[in-house]
Amino acid sequence: MAMANTTTRPGQALRALLGTALLGLQLLVGSAMAAGSEQSKVSQLITTAEEYALSGNYDEALPLYEMAIANLSEKPHRQNQLRYRYGIILNALGGQRPDLYPLARSQFDVVLRYIESSPGIPFEHSAARVRSALAHTYHQHSAMQENPNRRALMLRNAYQLYSSAIKDLRAEGDWQNLAITAFNIGQVCEWQGNLEEAIEWLEQAVALDRQYGFADLEEDQAYLTALRELVNPQQPVGNTAI
Repeated sequence: MAMANTTTRPGQALRALLGTALLGLQLLVGSAMAAGSEQSKVSQLITTAEEYALSGNYDEALPLYEMAIANLSEKPHRQNQLRYRYGIILNALGGQRPDLYPLARSQFDVVLRYIESSPGIPFEHSAARVRSALAHTYHQHSAMQENPNRRALMLRNAYQLYSSAIKDLRAEGDWQNLAITAFNIGQVCEWQGNLEEAIEWLEQAVALDRQYGFADLEEDQAYLTALRELVNPQQPVGNTAI
């Protein structure tokens, strides 16, 4: 990965992200359809929103997600499942529409409060994973800031949230999300100009990729190598004195 690249992990195409995550909503939609006419209406909203999103028609998709979320107000668990999903989509679209990053943050903030206020209720995503997703909105958004103070603030917020998530992801044994978060916090450190710490985080990401066979090993290793080269450039080879 080239230095100062504004692509962050996850960097998959949005269509692939939507197609994969759509499978995760099947239980949500199915249970809604079985719960009566009102919930059937919600399931139809979600299904139609997914169809629009998969076709790239986000102007039509996003209001339908919001309507579905509003209609799930009496079903907080399902509502927060959908909020998390919606936040992921908004964050993925932020590269094209930066105005969506704050809306993505608001979704993750609500989900995080729900999880932390209901510790006895199982949820598909841990608080640490949600904090990492929230950090990613600041991380990506920072790359679009022309004001250096605002960029620095967003990077600091991202760093703090990633740092908070790292400890819990490790304790939970969520190795893939730990590797992703280590990569991302390393990139934040690079953008802050702290290359030594960036290297430390990338070393952790590469070690996890290698240990667990994650597909990002080659990319992460290349990024780590490039960071090391910035810190310790190789001396030119030749007989001519410089």
